[in-house]
Amino acid sequence: MLFNINMTDKSLLKEYKSTISDLTKEKQELNETIVQKDSKIKQILIQLEQANNDIQSMGSKIGELQEKLNKKQTIKLNIDKKIEEMLEKKDEPSVDNDDEV
Repeated sequence: MLFNINMTDKSLLKEYKSTISDLTKEKQELNETIVQKDSKIKQILIQLEQANNDIQSMGSKIGELQEKLNKKQTIKLNIDKKIEEMLEKKDEPSVDNDDEV
């Protein structure tokens, strides 16, 4: 009977060591996966930061272009008004002309 207990203990010890070995390998694999995922997250965060910078830059550029457009539209309106005024003056009879009406 003593022999059976020793074999059972040895068997349990062997199983215990095997389980520890399996769990250690699994832990290493999980740690490697964590490192890979952390690296991927860092890459994505860098890309996101670059995209945000691009968006801010484009927003500034759009603002500048909008200001230029507004100035050009104002100039165009002023020019159109002046042309219209000049055409109206041309159509009005002039007091300075020698033509009699």
